[in-house]
Amino acid sequence: MKKTKFLLSIIAILFFAGAFAYAASKYANWRGKPGTSHPSNWYGWHNVKGVREYFPNLSIIPPFTMGAPSVPGKLYRALFIISANNKIKMNKIIDNIHNALNDPRLKGHIKIELLAFSAGTHLYFKGSGRRKALLQLKKDGVELAQCANSLYELHVPVSKLYPFIKIVPSAQGEIILRESEGYAYLKP
Repeated sequence: MKKTKFLLSIIAILFFAGAFAYAASKYANWRGKPGTSHPSNWYGWHNVKGVREYFPNLSIIPPFTMGAPSVPGKLYRALFIISANNKIKMNKIIDNIHNALNDPRLKGHIKIELLAFSAGTHLYFKGSGRRKALLQLKKDGVELAQCANSLYELHVPVSKLYPFIKIVPSAQGEIILRESEGYAYLKP
């Protein structure tokens, strides 16, 4: 009798676990999780009443339904910093900068600096595979800065970096100066 109850309990647990797993996968999109494919000519995800929804291309859509408004004529400033030799973080910071540059509220009204120091210095190494992405950022007006102290501490000659990178005396000094100028401080 006890053996039968035990087996029935196991079967019930397995049944409910299976039913939960099925429901979780079947209704995964109820909170607006991105699907596996994106419709063509759609701009991106936006949070609407707690649900992530797609809005179509900016040439078609009405004004956004959320977010802080920008002040007409104001120049916004952002300092993105990278201090880790982490491929995911390095790719993410480049993506984050593109997102800021392409935000319709900031487009044409933002000044950005990307500062690398410590192990983040690897972002600017020749042969890192990011030359094209960094040149595009530079073309878009992003200042690319490297900490001289980090180069000294890591025993890295300037010749190992892409030639279009500017060198600043210290990352900490650059952060202090930029924040005093009103730059937002952002990390990936």
